[in-house]
Formats: sequence, C-alpha cells, structure tokens
Amino acid sequence: MAQQRHALAGLAHAPGTDAGQLTTWLNELLCADPSAETATGIIGHIDAERTLRWACAGHPAPLLLRDGQASVLGTEHRGPLFGLMPGHAYATADVQLRPHDLLLLYTDGMVERRGEDITDGIDALPAAFETCGGLAAQEALDRIMSRYAVEDHEDDTCLVVLRLE
Repeated sequence: MAQQRHALAGLAHAPGTDAGQLTTWLNELLCADPSAETATGIIGHIDAERTLRWACAGHPAPLLLRDGQASVLGTEHRGPLFGLMPGHAYATADVQLRPHDLLLLYTDGMVERRGEDITDGIDALPAAFETCGGLAAQEALDRIMSRYAVEDHEDDTCLVVLRLE
C-alpha cells in the first residue's frame, strides 16, 4: 500500500489530471508490476465550488451526511480493483457538497467481520453516521469509532471524515 500511495502522490502532480485519469494510471502501474497485489481505492478531489469528483476502484462507496440523513454515494461508475484489468479507463462521478455536509470515507476493514457478509457491515454504518449530525469532523470520527470495538477489526481500518464549511 505504501508503494501505491507514493505512486499516486507522484502521479497527482501531473498537470491537468482528474480523479478518473489518476485512477486509470495507478491501475496501469499495478497491472504492470508482477509483484503487486490487487487493491481497492477511491481517488477524489473537492474543487472550489464544493464539487466532489471521484473515481472508484472496487472500494466501498463514501457516505454523505446531510440534514441528518446518511446516504451512500452512487457507484454506477465503479470500476474493477486496482491491478485486475489492464487498460480499464475509470469513470468519475460528481457530487455537489453543501456547507455542513459530512463526508465519510472508510476502508473495508471497518465493515468486514469474519463469518459475516460485508454488505451487513456496510448497511450498518449509515445508522452510526447519522448520529453525527452537527458535529465537527474529529467529533464525528470519535463517535463512529466509539460504536465499534477495536477487537472486532481483523483488518486494517482507516476512516476519514470531512466537514464542509
């Protein structure tokens, strides 16, 4: 993962790139490396007009909390895992964000449990997120983490919460 993160950091400096192009390029790098493993990921950018433009490589979709209601961002544009299909061009989706929106991105380790269907974990997360209305990003992160026991996480877990002002 460190190798992929550093590759993405370098690619992101190419002028005129968007989330779809960066995702496509990172996929090509992984497909060309016989020692690389597949991975999931989301690459996105929020512009000055508060538009989130994001691409998805087989990753669970972010959650948006707006006016007390959590919703899963649409994944019609979702592409395959990184490193799986050389030549795949990843599409992007746009979401117009508003002041006070909370955006939650998370790794599958947050919702995976041994012996359970991952969709059960994904379906439970919005209810936990809905308790975060009106909170700052760090407070929302702390509240979500308090609802999950550390010992329940068998895989690496990462959460990112963004609050738009």
